[in-house]
Amino acid sequence: MTDLEKHVNQPGRDKLVKKVREKINELGITYIYYQFISVTGRVVGKGIPADHWERTAEKGFQLVYGSTANLFVDRHKNYIGYGPEAMELVGIPDPETFCQLPWDKRIGRVFVTCFRNREERQNPGGHLTSDCRGNLKIFMDEFQKKHGMEHLLDQVFLNHTVITLINLSH
Repeated sequence: MTDLEKHVNQPGRDKLVKKVREKINELGITYIYYQFISVTGRVVGKGIPADHWERTAEKGFQLVYGSTANLFVDRHKNYIGYGPEAMELVGIPDPETFCQLPWDKRIGRVFVTCFRNREERQNPGGHLTSDCRGNLKIFMDEFQKKHGMEHLLDQVFLNHTVITLINLSH
């Protein structure tokens, strides 16, 4: 089973996906901004109509790998990190991070964990190493397992970006 498949099939995640659908309907949200943190600390992502929530929660969305490096180019006009011929990353939403935007009540936002494309030759569906927030979650899990501790972070400051993490069991 790939990292992507493990992430989608986490215990209790399906219930959270349904709760988000209920919240979308209750609040009248029509559009969702799926976002992640670039290697420079920028919030980047992709907007998708809310009607596609369940499909996107299961299958994710695709976006160019270069988005993790803000689509910057070097002095030779080549994308930094990944060329235009590279596959696309897969973003899988973390439903526990869903909320309505206070400045536009029609829009919701959710953080995603990024994975390598399912069709990659090497490590298909593996964690994307340039996913800052995804790496932080992996390191937290490893720390908790190694030290036998349960630790809930309410807010983590990563490159001056506040990331809210909510324990899946709540």
